[in-house]
Amino acid sequence: MPSLTVIPPKEAGRTERARHSCERGHPSNMTPVSAAVWLLFLVVLVSSIGVKWRIPQPALLVLAGFFLSFSSPFHDFHLDSRTFFALFIPPLLFADAWLIPKRELRKNFYSVILLGFGLVFATVAATGFFVHWMIPAIPLASAFVLGAVLSPTDTVALNALISRISLPQRLVYVLAGESLINDASGLVSFKFALGAVLQGHFTWPGAIRDLFWVTAGGLLAGFVIAYNIHWFRQLLSHRGMENPTVQTSLSLVTPYFAYMAANSFGASGILSVVAAGLYAGISDVRDLSGSLRLHAASVWNMLTFVLEGFVFLLLGLQLRRVFSAISPIPVFHLVTYSLLVTAMIILVRILWVFPFSRISWMLNRIHARNLPPPSWKSVFLAGWIGVRGAVTLAAALAIPLEVHGKPFPGRDLIIFLSGSVILLSMSTVILTLEPLARWLNIKDPGESAEEEQMARLEANQKALAFLSARAADETLSEQQRDLLNRIASEYILRIRELEERKEGSDNVRKSLEEEISFRIQALQEEKRVLHRLREEHRIDDQTLRRILRDLDLVEEGIRSYHPR
Repeated sequence: MPSLTVIPPKEAGRTERARHSCERGHPSNMTPVSAAVWLLFLVVLVSSIGVKWRIPQPALLVLAGFFLSFSSPFHDFHLDSRTFFALFIPPLLFADAWLIPKRELRKNFYSVILLGFGLVFATVAATGFFVHWMIPAIPLASAFVLGAVLSPTDTVALNALISRISLPQRLVYVLAGESLINDASGLVSFKFALGAVLQGHFTWPGAIRDLFWVTAGGLLAGFVIAYNIHWFRQLLSHRGMENPTVQTSLSLVTPYFAYMAANSFGASGILSVVAAGLYAGISDVRDLSGSLRLHAASVWNMLTFVLEGFVFLLLGLQLRRVFSAISPIPVFHLVTYSLLVTAMIILVRILWVFPFSRISWMLNRIHARNLPPPSWKSVFLAGWIGVRGAVTLAAALAIPLEVHGKPFPGRDLIIFLSGSVILLSMSTVILTLEPLARWLNIKDPGESAEEEQMARLEANQKALAFLSARAADETLSEQQRDLLNRIASEYILRIRELEERKEGSDNVRKSLEEEISFRIQALQEEKRVLHRLREEHRIDDQTLRRILRDLDLVEEGIRSYHPR
């Protein structure tokens, strides 16, 4: 086996657990269950405030965790670093890989690879040397750990920020693909940098052998795990056991199985999770029924919301102890370090995207001859949007407390700088992205909306043609033919509505909005009648819930179909 096979932060776990046996634990005056409940409640409360006042939720959660750390129940809150990494990273990466558009990932393959791998390694190297030069007290190996921690961008934070403005879809897809790939490459870099600190040496031949092993083994393990779990889910469906709860539960354990399987033989659990998520994203959409997809989407949305919130809240809980550990360093120096490291991250990104965007365009033209070159405005904006988030936090907090019985060199300062870069990068993008996009005159040309409109219209037209052909079958009874004609009339109305939407005039848009409003009002009246029938004891609770569920699905479909 290769000599450098460190699974963060397993190797330092023995000494860490020996000296900090309480770290697996919880607040001294609380049970683990009550602590988890209070933290979950705080995540929901703070996130609601952020949505209401349009304040970035990560910043609010970090502040809430920081103030919470002064309360006696959470004064000495710690979480075992290995547990933290294994608990939070797999589902977050799996969800990102599951959701990313696969066709766009293939179309922008070279752009994503050059950003997701090349820029990560450039960031690790530049940040490592710069931080070691600026703060000699941080060894070069520890500085590379910081560079690896800061190299991945955050998909969830990125989506939250760019969803408020209209950007070209190609730019959005490239950034999303980069966030997914650099999560994996950044965490693999983190593993190697951490291994150099833990083992005290680093050799390029050993690192290259390890890189091949962890990459190939991780990707293969993830594919095998996802394939077999999907096969088992299909088997259950074919045997009449298509229970949404069971099927979604199998989906939830997939990233953990992929992570553990790869780690068990020294491969990359991170790449294994990404491979499993990519495969599951393709196979689930293709093979699962509509009810299963709806159920799984709801559960995964809730899970990622909670995990993202927990990560930022836990960072805030660590800040008081981090500030205490770095208190000998003057505040002015800490602020200067934070600003300079953030500026370095942004500068490296901008310097990278300009030459390599041209290289990726030339490579992409091998497959798409008519692909227009990216404008310098879009390239600059892609370089400016480099938000760090949950994966950076999870990696920083996963750094072990000790190395060979001694404190990990620079750990508290690394965590502080990681949190500072996250907050500064988010704040910078939040304050400047919209005016910058407006000043550069960058906006979505509407290709995605046109594609959706075309797909809806063509699908409905094909369905109508199928119904018309079936109705012409002379072997059908009159009753069957009437049913088919009734269904066809609904498709005719839907096609007419889609064609009106295509016109896009203000009068058509207003008419469609009024129609949707009337439909929702009618559904609300149905629900009021059902509640009255329940109060009069003419129906029971089970009947009420069953009918309400059907009406809720119809209403959700109408709301999601609102004209843009």
